[in-house]
Amino acid sequence: MADSLVLTGVKDVKKHTGTEMLLTRPKRGGDTHALKEWWKAGSSKCYVQCTVFDVTVGGDTCKLAIDSNMSTNLRIDHDGAFGFEFFGINEVRRAALFDASYGLIEHYVFPVISGGKVMTVTPAGAVAKPGGGGTPSGPATSVTLVGTTSTEGDGSYTVDTTSTNGAGLRVSYDVASNVASNLTLVAGGTDYEEGDSFTVDGDTGVTGTVSIA
Repeated sequence: MADSLVLTGVKDVKKHTGTEMLLTRPKRGGDTHALKEWWKAGSSKCYVQCTVFDVTVGGDTCKLAIDSNMSTNLRIDHDGAFGFEFFGINEVRRAALFDASYGLIEHYVFPVISGGKVMTVTPAGAVAKPGGGGTPSGPATSVTLVGTTSTEGDGSYTVDTTSTNGAGLRVSYDVASNVASNLTLVAGGTDYEEGDSFTVDGDTGVTGTVSIA
């Protein structure tokens, strides 16, 4: 199954084609949920107002949170397996996927911040995505930065890859880790196999896991 909808403002849903994504409202009333800023390391005490959809596949439910405002316009496509694509992005900076208890699975950085395409970020200690135990049929969706660091002022460095399933890695555009942003893959659009290396440009320290959409 798959689902698609357009969010306008913080609560108006249009062109909804399926039933997997369901708009929710907080028990306290109102249209948006107050969530802690998930993109900041540690326990942030700052909150952001979000539109939240329950996304249900089989017996699993996750929560897709959109950092929305009254001027937001965003089309959300769901692939039926907790994978999302975003189109027509206007007045929205970030989104995140949580489990049913608001444990962070991954989050998304939109072009107003990334300066390019939507970036998918898997933070350290992230909750596993439901249904992730099987072997994907396509390329792996993440790589691990193995034993590499970069300090401010370094121009580039090499990263060894370890895929999530041993499949090929399609690297196509900018990626970001939980501790650094604006990493540009020099060899964008290249297929990599597990154990291959590629070069990235960056000016901050980098460790951990990065997601590649």
